[in-house]
Amino acid sequence: MTQGPGASLIPQRNLTLSEILSGSFNCLRRMPKTLLGIGLFSGFFIGISNILTSALVVKNGESLILPEIPNPASVITQEQIEELVNALAPTLKVGLITSLALFFVQAISAGMFIHIVSNGISGVKISVTESWEKTRPQLGRIVGLSVVSFLLPTISIVIGLLIGVALSGISSLLVFVGLGIGLGAAIYLWIGLQVSIPALVLEETKLKIALKRSFFLVKGNFFRVLGIGLMGLITSQALSIVVSTPFTILGAVGATEDPTTSAIFMSSMGSIIGYAFMLPFIAAFTTLLYTDLKFRKENIVTDLAK
Repeated sequence: MTQGPGASLIPQRNLTLSEILSGSFNCLRRMPKTLLGIGLFSGFFIGISNILTSALVVKNGESLILPEIPNPASVITQEQIEELVNALAPTLKVGLITSLALFFVQAISAGMFIHIVSNGISGVKISVTESWEKTRPQLGRIVGLSVVSFLLPTISIVIGLLIGVALSGISSLLVFVGLGIGLGAAIYLWIGLQVSIPALVLEETKLKIALKRSFFLVKGNFFRVLGIGLMGLITSQALSIVVSTPFTILGAVGATEDPTTSAIFMSSMGSIIGYAFMLPFIAAFTTLLYTDLKFRKENIVTDLAK
């Protein structure tokens, strides 16, 4: 049920980094039922996918215990490399499935978070049901844009590396040059796509237009968005670690007594709680960054006041 108008989450003007950070934390503090509720459900789904995948891997007779890494100072044989790859394969399987679950859950929940936060900026609170009703027609485009936003930087790195490898006959240094060019292009694309999801969700536009809008809003603020984006990533990871640490400690203590149940359960609980806080924080941070860029580019203060 919509509540409202109340106090805005942020000042109605150009924002500083500290105001974007504090506004993101205020979102969690002032709308915990909706944001943390969706985050907890999302974290639960990711945790369950991790547990089920781990259980299937173990049931097939594979081990999730990390192998001992060979001493890099000694000569590593082909046999040791093959043994290491085979030993890491089960863990990589679990990591891949969990990463896919995280990717799609984050993409789907992002739309709901963005609608909730954008209304909160104007002092209006909406329910989980209302945010879902707004997000549901946009799901296909949100997931598609998330895939594109992941693939473009990844492909640029691969292309740069392949070019360097193709030219390595001239000089092995060109491999690193090609990789560096690919990384530079990936960073440029990552920055340019920073606010593509909020642009798609809040402007109810098409995928291609959302990409153009994101680059347009970021233009002229590249290094500022780079710094703010990195700070957002660091803060979200730190927040996840802080809230999940008690469960990690309890899991480590329980591992000495019953490593097959207590440690796995507490570790999974820690991951779920970590995602419950991290996912809405990232969405809130990105939405506030998008709002700040619109303040700077399009002077939307009057529209917000209305």
